[in-house]
Amino acid sequence: MSKPNQLSTTSLISEAEQREEVATKLLDQLDARQDQVISDLDGLNDQIEDLIDSWRQQSTVNELETDATDTTTDADKQADAA
Repeated sequence: MSKPNQLSTTSLISEAEQREEVATKLLDQLDARQDQVISDLDGLNDQIEDLIDSWRQQSTVNELETDATDTTTDADKQADAA
């Protein structure tokens, strides 16, 4: 009777080892995918930061151009008034 019980125990251990091996492979794949997603998010974050910086620079340029135009217009008005 010990033989069938021993085979059953060996079989259960073998099945558990196989499940553990599959689980380990899945976790490795999940880790690799997570690393890829984090890398992609970092890249997107960099692109967003660059875009925000370019908007800020363009906004500053537009403000300076507007101020220069306003100053020129004011000087023209004063010259016309004189």
